Amino acid sequence: MSLILSLAALAAAPALIDPTYGPYTADQTEFIGWVRFSNGEFQLYGDEQDARRPIAPGCVSGAAPRGEMDQARGDLRGQKVKITGRAVPWNEATNHRIEHRGSNIRNDCGAAFVVVADDIRPAN
Repeated sequence: MSLILSLAALAAAPALIDPTYGPYTADQTEFIGWVRFSNGEFQLYGDEQDARRPIAPGCVSGAAPRGEMDQARGDLRGQKVKITGRAVPWNEATNHRIEHRGSNIRNDCGAAFVVVADDIRPAN
């Protein structure tokens, strides 16, 4: 009887967000979350605590044009940001990277897509 109740509870539970993608989907053009910078790319997290952990699942990698990345790296580290851009399937990567206007995305988050950003700024 308890097995049936356990199975029923699992069936009624809300679907969990895939931790590989966090709260983000490949059809978005605006991404809001907390950002960390590493290896020339950003990692975007939907949860501030995850962005502060040394290793945390649930991020999406991306990059803005090089000049904007350099400025964001100095000004926005650890902050809540709004990123405007588009998702690109990782299977379009060449030599395990996607180049975006002087920046390279290596997909350190390991998601099925990365964000090619046009703009990155503090979220209001």
